[in-house]
Amino acid sequence: MLPLEGHERVLDAGCGSGSLAIEVKKAFPRISLNAVDADGNILYRAKEKKGNLEINFQKAWLQQLPFPDKSFDTAYSSLVFHHLNSESKTAAMKEIYRVLKKSGRFLLVDFGKPQAFFSIFSWFTVLLEEGRDNYEGRISAMLSEAGFRVSEKGRYRFNITFWEAIKEENLKDHQPL
Repeated sequence: MLPLEGHERVLDAGCGSGSLAIEVKKAFPRISLNAVDADGNILYRAKEKKGNLEINFQKAWLQQLPFPDKSFDTAYSSLVFHHLNSESKTAAMKEIYRVLKKSGRFLLVDFGKPQAFFSIFSWFTVLLEEGRDNYEGRISAMLSEAGFRVSEKGRYRFNITFWEAIKEENLKDHQPL
């Protein structure tokens, strides 16, 4: 689901220890990859792990990305948004919208609404994290409210859901942060 041609500017939004960013860079060595996380300690580990791969790891909050408008062709985030409260999710989505170029893609993988009534793992997401928006199925609506055209591309074990959100400009009265 991450088809890249090789020359794109890509943002890893919430890279953690950098494992996914490293694999993406290995798979697409010609891309320009920036990876951000709010945890300086985990970024130190990411920088150690990357070896000689050209990945720009940077400390930043998703709600305040340190990049100019329209900097990236693609952004992705994996299993980060359930850690954010509703306000932070909304602000992060608007920031990602801001830094994407026209028709840019945001690929979001996180917990979605359970398909079965009883899902223990989903309850843990709500009880132990900020996952209520995820559990209640609000992620698609939140992405739409940020200005994206959203489609659910897949669903995996433990209600892990894959959304593709395309930046659409010219939406009536849409003003990203």
